[in-house]
Amino acid sequence: MAIPSKNADLYRRIKFYGFGLVLGIVLVGIVLNKNKGCQLPSSAKLEELGWQKLEYTKHGTCRMECRHITEAEIKELVGVGQTLGKGKVNYDKSNVHDKPYPTYAIEGTTTSGKNLRIIIADVDTISRIVTAIDLKMEGDSCECE
Repeated sequence: MAIPSKNADLYRRIKFYGFGLVLGIVLVGIVLNKNKGCQLPSSAKLEELGWQKLEYTKHGTCRMECRHITEAEIKELVGVGQTLGKGKVNYDKSNVHDKPYPTYAIEGTTTSGKNLRIIIADVDTISRIVTAIDLKMEGDSCECE
């Protein structure tokens, strides 16, 4: 019967350590799945609003025309059909407890340089544009109902 050497015991320990390390890495990889991530509430809500169908109220359309805000600029901030728009939800200006539907104020700067605030009502699966405001515009003479 041969007496195990000190090196054989070391190799056995390294194998166990290596097996445990690989198993641990695999388990951590499963738990911290790449598709899972941490999102801020603002980003999550903006992404949700962006994937919903976009509708414009009569008042919202009137305000957009009066303030020279295009649908493309609205879609750029909200991120319609994209993962995330350029805007951010301003919860201080939002009314998440509005009845019958909560309203969210999306603010941001478009590529054309306009600083906008878009008020959106979250109606089930529809993002309804209630109004659009150009924050750089001093005063306007919009006569919308």
